[in-house]
Amino acid sequence: MNTPTSEQLDQFAHALGDTLRAARRERGWTRKQMRAAMCTDDDLSLQTLASYELGTRRISVERLIEVCAVLKRQPDELLRRATTLAFSGHYGTRINIDLLSLAHTADPRLRPLQRWAQVRVQQSTPERVLVEELDATALSAMADIAGTTVYDLVHALRGISSAHHVSA
Repeated sequence: MNTPTSEQLDQFAHALGDTLRAARRERGWTRKQMRAAMCTDDDLSLQTLASYELGTRRISVERLIEVCAVLKRQPDELLRRATTLAFSGHYGTRINIDLLSLAHTADPRLRPLQRWAQVRVQQSTPERVLVEELDATALSAMADIAGTTVYDLVHALRGISSAHHVSA
């Protein structure tokens, strides 16, 4: 692995934040509940936790271990996921999704996005290709709607597109 660029390090911070937020949400916690569970003696604010999740503030190794412990997640698992996401081209990029595949998916992870795809298909003209390009901002918003991480969303979207093309 080459020395990461500042852009890649920013992507890593955002990817790690996405994984931390997803882990917190899996426990059904708000940031306030997570902070209370951490029983920290220092001045850990809700804004600091939010900045970790948004990737706008770097998290120390010590704090990451503390957060992972309260979330009952292994730090190496979250770091591996964030590293894969940030350095493999899945994060901060644009992807094309097949709206028809998404509109008809049976994948439960994508159900919250299925209605959006159905409306987009209905609104399209016959000559329009039913592909939508999503940038990082759209993917992040859709991941929030679907209750998942950008990483998992990208994998799910790529999975339905490839399955549709194989069966077509």
